[in-house]
Amino acid sequence: MNNFNIFTLTQQAEVASPSLFPFPFHMHFIFACIGAVFFAYRFYTQRRPFQLIMAAAIPLSLIVWISESKTVFYGMGIAETILILAAIVTSFIFKAPENSQEETADAAEDASGEDEISSAKTEAESSDREEES
Repeated sequence: MNNFNIFTLTQQAEVASPSLFPFPFHMHFIFACIGAVFFAYRFYTQRRPFQLIMAAAIPLSLIVWISESKTVFYGMGIAETILILAAIVTSFIFKAPENSQEETADAAEDASGEDEISSAKTEAESSDREEES
């Protein structure tokens, strides 16, 4: 008979001191810094408010490492929820313009280039017709 019992394995703790996150503080700190720098850079280049909100919300998650108080934990959770909802709302409100000035200028250049090409083709076709007749 097999003495392997799966229920005894689930009752044994694999980690001596389990924590809230599956990775330690230094990894959480590194990911939070990378996320904050990324969103701050994107805000600098694109100027969309939700990126600035996310740049502040991500490092705010480090507060759970300061205290083990439930009040701090739930307060941070409420603040994070509010900031993420604010980021979602501002991402819809401040959408990227569909036709920016650069795109309009590029489209005008492309159109003028195409007009020149099509007019050159038309002139060539008409000269070919004249030569044939």
